[in-house]
Amino acid sequence: MTRLVAAAGLALWVLAAAAGRAAAEPTVDLSGTWHVLIHYRDDTTHDPKQIRWDDRLWAFQRDAKGLEWTEYPIVVFEDETGRFEKSATGLHRVVGAWEPSPVQLAQIKSGLEYNPRGTKSKTLSGSDAGGWSSGGRGGSPTAANVITYSETWSIAGLPTKPVFTRDDILGSASAEHMEGRTQYVTESVEEGGNLLRGTFERDGTRHGSFTMRRSGAAKVTEGSGKTQTQRVIESYYQNYGSADFFSTAELQALKDGVATGGAPKDGGQELREKVRAEVERKTREQGVEPSLVEPQIDRLTEKVSSMLLEGKSPEEIQRALGASSPRP
Repeated sequence: MTRLVAAAGLALWVLAAAAGRAAAEPTVDLSGTWHVLIHYRDDTTHDPKQIRWDDRLWAFQRDAKGLEWTEYPIVVFEDETGRFEKSATGLHRVVGAWEPSPVQLAQIKSGLEYNPRGTKSKTLSGSDAGGWSSGGRGGSPTAANVITYSETWSIAGLPTKPVFTRDDILGSASAEHMEGRTQYVTESVEEGGNLLRGTFERDGTRHGSFTMRRSGAAKVTEGSGKTQTQRVIESYYQNYGSADFFSTAELQALKDGVATGGAPKDGGQELREKVRAEVERKTREQGVEPSLVEPQIDRLTEKVSSMLLEGKSPEEIQRALGASSPRP
């Protein structure tokens, strides 16, 4: 009898402990905007051991129709440090396991911008208890020359550890269907349900982890309120208005054309015309119409011409340009 009482007591204690753990487990309310960071390895690349990163914004909204899930694949930070780097051929994604800096975390919390290109959205039906889905898989094509593509988005495991799944299918009546799956499986929930961590898998070739962090409301990037012309000017002079605008050989060639033994008779007008022609040529080579940056071309022409007339060396001119690059 004593043993039975003890066993019953132990069973009650186990049930109570389990209930306590379940009650203490944080729940997740998906409503709102989330920043999703992925670290993965790709078996199909030349270096399958290299860790890479990707990120996106997810926004969830509940209404009478169900749960709307929107994905913004192009995220814009004010500070892109560690994410992208400049090279001679343009801006490139940094290869590695990028993690947000304290400044970038603050940007996520306050709300990020996004480029609308590539945005996708689906309305899912269901419930947290029974799971959410955007619907059945696409039907088979009726004609051999018709190719169809469909995606089904689903969410299971709410409200504790959600599993996000994307199934896609591509095919035609005359060819074998190609199917793919991308899945994010939550393994831990932190910060009261505002931070999710788990595993990431795509098509059996990309394997890694994901971190899903609640973000402020997202908005379409507006280029900091600048007009298209202003952005063209700023981009051009950030990249080509500094010390490397002219090579030392080009500056030496211009310097060799300056009359020696005193100031030129025309006050340096001929030199200024040569410098300006060279600046305009370089401007057109970069795909920028000189008329868009005429005030900046005027300033750069005058600066370089004055230093040449003063007898500055090409190296001195480059250092001066690097110290005070022309800006719009």
